[in-house]
Amino acid sequence: MLSLPVDAQREDTRARGDFGRWIVRHIDSWFAFARGLGIGIEQMEDIVLVTGLHLTRSWANVAFLEGDTSGRAALGVKMDNDSDHEVSITWNCPPGSARGGVRSWGPEGKVR
Repeated sequence: MLSLPVDAQREDTRARGDFGRWIVRHIDSWFAFARGLGIGIEQMEDIVLVTGLHLTRSWANVAFLEGDTSGRAALGVKMDNDSDHEVSITWNCPPGSARGGVRSWGPEGKVR
């Protein structure tokens, strides 16, 4: 789950085809490297090629654990517009409000 309380800007690479060909050519070495790290990569499909990013002033996310169908989370956000380019953001994430997952958020306060 991802929350973006203010506008985000998306940037993607223009070389997606080149990156795609590169990962296909090198997937075996990437897979061996990832498995050697011992981080739970069991299949090549677990490797994701990231070709862009989203830029935002504030965000919150919750990642639920695989296989847990009873996961739940609560997030709240309060936004106050102080001026044309400044917003004050306060996240509300009560203790114990995320079950079966991990949450993070930031920044808070005045964001430009």
